[in-house]
Amino acid sequence: MLDERVPPPDLCPAEPLSQVVFIHDYLQLVFQSQCLSVYNLAQVEHMGVTLTQGSSGFCDALVSLIGSAVLRAHHNERYKLILEFPNGNRFFVPAAAEYVRGPEAFQFAGTDEYLVVEQNG
Repeated sequence: MLDERVPPPDLCPAEPLSQVVFIHDYLQLVFQSQCLSVYNLAQVEHMGVTLTQGSSGFCDALVSLIGSAVLRAHHNERYKLILEFPNGNRFFVPAAAEYVRGPEAFQFAGTDEYLVVEQNG
């Protein structure tokens, strides 16, 4: 059984996903005034299918979450971050070495200058 730990309480975005930004080597999930920048290769589970960043259908599956609120944010030994959306959809920041692309896994900029930077390793 995986050890599920809850990240800091302010890491769960308060607003629904409002935009997805694909930048050259990372992506951002924007929740109105809060922003999650993901530097590891990400995964999204949409309609029971898990897609990895760079694979066919990943972008469409991720963009389809726009307008959805995060129901729960947590992590475990396999994932640096798991965001659960309605209808069983989930967004993952994997921790395994094959998904790592730098020293940071992700950065979450919340409200009131709240900032979380999750390191790899």
